[in-house]
Amino acid sequence: MSGTNHLAQADQAMREGRMDAAVKLYLDAADAGVPEARRRAGELMFAGGDETAEAILREALAEGDAEAVDALSELLEVTGRPDAAVDLLIERHRLGETRWALPIANLLADALDEPEAAERWYVFALEAGDPDAPNDFAAFLQDFDRAAEAEALLRPAAEAGDEFAMANLGRLLLNGDAVEDGIAWLTRAVAAGQEDALVDLGDAELDAGRIGDAREHIRRALDSGIDGSRLLYAHLLDREGAERSEVEAAYRAAVEAGDVEVEE
Repeated sequence: MSGTNHLAQADQAMREGRMDAAVKLYLDAADAGVPEARRRAGELMFAGGDETAEAILREALAEGDAEAVDALSELLEVTGRPDAAVDLLIERHRLGETRWALPIANLLADALDEPEAAERWYVFALEAGDPDAPNDFAAFLQDFDRAAEAEALLRPAAEAGDEFAMANLGRLLLNGDAVEDGIAWLTRAVAAGQEDALVDLGDAELDAGRIGDAREHIRRALDSGIDGSRLLYAHLLDREGAERSEVEAAYRAAVEAGDVEVEE
């Protein structure tokens, strides 16, 4: 059987949920010369918790399948070896794969607590033109109370149409007490399709006394099942003077949904 046939059968087995068969067929396809097949086997094995997935992914990488880097670095991170993941990605960066600068920065910042090294890699990611770099770097800067620098990154990205930057800029401005500007950017983010901003927008409008706007956005958030929307809806009912039983029921629903942490 040709490698192409093995690959087609493996894809079919995966769609049918026969993961062990799919792995075997992918490996057969790889042995028959299909380059991406070994990586697919390794990714499936990793998803299934197979401890031999790392060896398969490293073999795929050694065979020249650069797409194996993503799964291998994730595997190293989730198995408690973020330093090894960083080493792997730095090696790939040295080979000219600049897309790894931002993942390196995030690992250094979040998993390894090396902010100085992380900042250098965030700058590399910006210089490489990674579209996600302004948002991630801005979040990093805010952790160190560098809001003005974060705003300087987010505002151009937001003005260029990045919906995530619009939402993040809106949140940043609200935290800095620029309420109307923050609401304006959150409104633009929602209009651009960033529905996760609905809760922040509704909350800001509620605090600003814009009850009608708040009601509309909170109900949209609630209908979309966005985290935090149930608690915010309870606040809205309370602010509007709803019956106490209705308000209490809304708070209970928020607790049951996990919007409110309850101490044991």
